[in-house]
Amino acid sequence: MAIGSSPPVGPPAGPGALRSLLSPRSVGVIGAMGRHGSAGYETVRALRDYGFTGRLHPVNGSGRPVCGIPAHRSLAGLPGPIDLLVVALPPGRVPNALREAGRLGVRTALVLSRSSAAGHHPDQAREIGRVTREHGILLAGPNSLGVIDTDPRVRLDACLSPCRPAPGGLAMACRSGTVGLAMLEHAARSGGGLASFVSLGDSTDVSAAALVAHWRADPRVRAIALCLDAVGDPASFARAARVTARSKPVLVIPGGAPAPPESLFTHAGVIAAAGLDEMMDAARLLADQPLPAGRRLGIVGNAGGLDAIAARTARAAGFRLAESHLLDVGVDADPRRMADAVETVTARGEVDIVLVTIAGTRANVPDAILTAVGRVVDGHPKVTAAAVLTGCGHDIDHIGARRAPVYRQHDRAIRALAHAVSYAAWRRQPPGRRVAGGRVEGSPLRVAE
Repeated sequence: MAIGSSPPVGPPAGPGALRSLLSPRSVGVIGAMGRHGSAGYETVRALRDYGFTGRLHPVNGSGRPVCGIPAHRSLAGLPGPIDLLVVALPPGRVPNALREAGRLGVRTALVLSRSSAAGHHPDQAREIGRVTREHGILLAGPNSLGVIDTDPRVRLDACLSPCRPAPGGLAMACRSGTVGLAMLEHAARSGGGLASFVSLGDSTDVSAAALVAHWRADPRVRAIALCLDAVGDPASFARAARVTARSKPVLVIPGGAPAPPESLFTHAGVIAAAGLDEMMDAARLLADQPLPAGRRLGIVGNAGGLDAIAARTARAAGFRLAESHLLDVGVDADPRRMADAVETVTARGEVDIVLVTIAGTRANVPDAILTAVGRVVDGHPKVTAAAVLTGCGHDIDHIGARRAPVYRQHDRAIRALAHAVSYAAWRRQPPGRRVAGGRVEGSPLRVAE
């Protein structure tokens, strides 16, 4: 590896600098790799098993192969430059490893090791900052969970999460590793498809604004979900989010001390969620479904009393629900009857959204019902669709070729739909126009009027 001449001062900035973090062509992993369960070993194994398309170089003191991949004793012994260095060393050894990497021309690093915030000496954190600034290294971590990119041209899994969601249109970022575990598990369990994931850990190099700008330019990304505790400079984030939200939804869980004013998010078209389930529920709807043209809702189901509760919840949230758009076909309805009822409601052109509620019993077959309903909603691509399945343990997370989401509770489906309606109303307004909607602290979520 050629040693760089004069290193730049400070980390590289802008969305272009994130490509080597999120979509590298070569990855080096340095750390102890002699046993299963160590961060270094598991990172190499995840990269190998997922089929990373670039060059993978383990670095350990023994130089023995790791997971069948030839290893190197030191960074200086690598056969060529690397885009991303993953560091899984004890905290005290991290600064020297980054210093050597910087001298060798590495400009992007991901540190999985825990930092001074986890009980280590604060001088180590300050030294890491000095090293990365001196050598112009863009740093994610310490305390990062890792990164994932499902692009078939990259196939990057440098992440310690055991969950690997299927490829899809959602980009996610978090700061906390445990939040990242929950986000990835939610996406895998719900069937929400993942485009890209990054856990920033203690990094101050990568801002929410830079991530949003980077994913705005990625055609695979159809929705962005952020849980970063704080978004950095709120004004910079709002500017980046406002441009992005004109074409792709941006969802956040507001945090920080103090939290940015909600009006800032509303004006920028950002969808502010109260918690992780709420954000992920809305994200999977927005990533795959057409935006609602309005707030006219139709509910079709076999769930009787639950249908009535769903109707009351929807009306309280501001949806328009006429009595003729609430069809209860009975718990014994077969797939044909249910599909015909959904067709009746959607074909009239009187609803913008259809919510199908299915109660599973021993006397019906929920899989067959939802398959039949999926064919109907596929035939109405301009109508936003979602479903609720309750009363059974069937593992169904979406219906139809359009992947309309299936939820387990009606209130979660309605909350996600309300976010979609408010966001769609913002998108229909001229740039700079303020729109009411979103979640207002202390009051129930309501769709935009």
